[in-house]
Amino acid sequence: MDRSVPDRNQREPGLKRRKEQLRRELLARRAVLPERNKKNRAIFEAVSALPVYRQAKRVLFYISSPQEADTRKLLQAALREGKEVFAPVSLPEGEMMFYRVVREKELCPGRFGILEPPALPERALPIKEDILFDTLCLVPGLAFDMLGYRIGYGKGYYDRFLAKTSVAALGLCYQELVLPCLPREACDRQVKLLVTEQGEILKSRALSG
Repeated sequence: MDRSVPDRNQREPGLKRRKEQLRRELLARRAVLPERNKKNRAIFEAVSALPVYRQAKRVLFYISSPQEADTRKLLQAALREGKEVFAPVSLPEGEMMFYRVVREKELCPGRFGILEPPALPERALPIKEDILFDTLCLVPGLAFDMLGYRIGYGKGYYDRFLAKTSVAALGLCYQELVLPCLPREACDRQVKLLVTEQGEILKSRALSG
């Protein structure tokens, strides 16, 4: 199966402009969302109750910004529970690698000011299907649609990562930013599950049963 991601520099100009305009609108909408703390607590509780999360031996986190669906409380809980916790380090050319987080306090600002773990070779996540079989990847997004497609920040880090592996991908989002359909390109990848403060609203058939 070919999991390569088409070059984002060869995108349809009109579609690229539509996504950029939508991204600006979504950023403005997200900035004024009410009751953010209440929503984050509900998302934490919903994810914590998911069988796919409870059964996962390792969880690949994004380290949330103040505007994103929060992952910090969930990361703290996963560390307490003894799960293997990983977070991304961004690399040149739109790539990223996940490194194990042993303690939350070791996270430091990296590229773009996002908190990252130390990029120690011995802590790097091997990208192997047998390793990732019982792994869950939390995926950020400005917005998602009901097919699991997302609008991110335009860099393509998660699309490239998800194209390399069949890891279970769980999108986190506020309900107000779930849309019926988003513009998408060949390089865009879907998540298998989607959770908002209203609970699990999308579940892949591959994870049913």
